[in-house]
Order: sequence, then structure tokens, then C-alpha cells
Amino acid sequence: MQKVLVIGNGIAGLSCARLLANRGWEVDIWGKHQLFSPTLILNQITCNLLEDIWQLDNSFWNSLHVLHERRVCWGNDGGVLSRAEPSAVINGNLLSDLLWTHLLDKHHDQVQFQELPLSIDNLGDLQCEFAWIVDASGRKSAIAQKLGLGHRYAFGDRYLLSQEVQLTNSAQEDIYWIETVSEGWLFLAPLGNKRAVLQAMVPLISEKSLDLLGILLKRSRHIKEYISKISESIVTFPAFPQILQPLSSNKYLAVGDAAFSVDPISGDGTGYAIRGAILVTSIINAIASGLSRSDSLEHYALRLEKAFDAHLQQCLEYYLKGFTSSLWQREIEKMQTTRTLWNPIKNRVFTHTLKDFQLVRLEK
Repeated sequence: MQKVLVIGNGIAGLSCARLLANRGWEVDIWGKHQLFSPTLILNQITCNLLEDIWQLDNSFWNSLHVLHERRVCWGNDGGVLSRAEPSAVINGNLLSDLLWTHLLDKHHDQVQFQELPLSIDNLGDLQCEFAWIVDASGRKSAIAQKLGLGHRYAFGDRYLLSQEVQLTNSAQEDIYWIETVSEGWLFLAPLGNKRAVLQAMVPLISEKSLDLLGILLKRSRHIKEYISKISESIVTFPAFPQILQPLSSNKYLAVGDAAFSVDPISGDGTGYAIRGAILVTSIINAIASGLSRSDSLEHYALRLEKAFDAHLQQCLEYYLKGFTSSLWQREIEKMQTTRTLWNPIKNRVFTHTLKDFQLVRLEK
């Protein structure tokens, strides 16, 4: 069977490699290890998907810190909504390393890995060498543009500030928090051993990010009561939604953040990445088995674009309810304006569906 090139060794790329190897494909993975990956919250559905794809043993699940409850204070009324929500928290790089080790252990004869930055000047040659190029190289990917494939739409300018903190003795380590202040929203997730990750979403980045995060924390009503110490190290990264259009070509498919990235308010970025990997590999397998290439690729675009548009609507509802400042109004208006410029597939119905990770045509 022909080979597939997966560019990117994050969760989406590794999951693609795992699923393709399970179906007998040979896979080359090209990618450079990320220096930073955010802390991930895995809800029960995402954990179930990981289990279905990877068949992970107890040693993996024991490496996660378990959360049982989410508390949200959103908007100006100060009320706190509490919801039982079993989840697990893990660093993104650690999760990728664990999946990579598992992949090599199970498929060392089918998967080859090259940890080098990709030179995108020879993509034409690579398209001749590989049956498919799966782009899982993240939100900054320039591969589609190099292939002459369209445009990346950005729905805002907002950034996330992230740093580790120490918790007070009164903090419950199985509860995570989301809370708005006038300038943005705060997220606090315990990591175990009185450690936690504190993040803040802001509509405008500042050169004095550490000072800004401290200011936002002081203005919180609840989260500040659970933090005893803030580390000096802080990381900032873009966190606005964006999507590539088109999402595929004859031998190219974008997946994960290279296809679309979501606002962290969704709480399910990892779930989107894994579901995208399942869909990508089902498309490749379906075309190899004789399904129409154009119909299969159209299904891929329709499925992702509908999911992304629903996410945009969710973001707008949350932010319209939570913020009234001029900076946030500008951010909301940019989302709305770009949404009108973006031109997804419209007025189409699904003609295919997934059944046991396989793409099949719906019966009329």
C-alpha cells in the first residue's frame, strides 16, 4: 500500500498515524517537538475517544489528574454555577509524548519519524512520493498556502496568558474554575500537589503580561481566594478561532489546528483534534476503497465547517453575555465581520456518515 505523510507530531497528527497504521498504511511523520503546549482538559467523551483509538493501559490513565466539578462565574451578576463534570487534566507535551511512545511500540514497522523542520519548498515532489499529505502542523501552518490552496480566516485578535500557580490549603483540587472580569476571563485548573495552571483570555496583548495577569486576578471574586503564589514564568499564545479554506485538495488534507482552531472557551480543543483525525483517516480509507474522491472531500469540508460555525456561534453568545467593554466589543465585531466574509459550504445536507470509524454513504 502507498505511504501517507503526516506533517506534525501533536495529538491530531499522532492519532492520524495510529488510525492509518491500524488499516495497514505506511506512515512518515515529520515534525519538530513543540517547546510549549498548553494544559489540556479532557472531558469524558474525549477520554473515551482516546481509549477507542489507542487502547491505553492503566499507566496512562494514572498519569492524569482527575477533576470532578466545574464552577463558572460568568457575567456581572456574580452567581456561581456548579456542575458535576468528570474530566482529566494533563500537559499537552506530556500527552503527545505518551501517545508517541505507544505508537512506536505498536507500529514501529509501519511508522517512520523525522524530527526536522519541514522545508516546504519541495512539496510538489512530496505529492508525487506520497498518496496523501496530512497537514497537522498547527495554526501557523503555511503548507496550504504554499500549495496554492486558499486562505486562513482569523476571527479576532485575543490571546491567552498562562502560568503555573500554587494553591492555598482551602482550594479543592478536584474542582476547576472559569470566571469573568471586566477585561477578560480567568481559568484555574488544579494539577495536583497544590499546583494549578492559571490562564487569562484578553482581547489585547500587553508587553507587561505578568502584570496584566496579576491585575486580572486581583479583580476576580472567587479564583483569587485559591491562589497563594504566582510563578515568574508566563507564556502567551494566540487563542482566537481560525479556519483554513479550502480544507483539502486532491492529495492534501488539513487536520487539527492546521484545519481549524477553536477558542479555549469551548473546553474541547483536544476533542476537536481527535474527531478530526478520525474523519481524515476515514476519508483516506474511503477513497482508497473506491468511494468518490470529490464526494468524500466535500463531506470532510461540510462536517468541519458546520462544527466550526457552531463553535463561532457559541463564542459569540458567551462573549455578548459576558463583556461590554470597548475592547471586547471590537473583538466581537471582528468575529461577526469575518464570519460574513468566510464562505463555507451552505445549503448542503450530509450524504455520508461515519460508522465504526468508516465513511459510508447514507441510505436514501
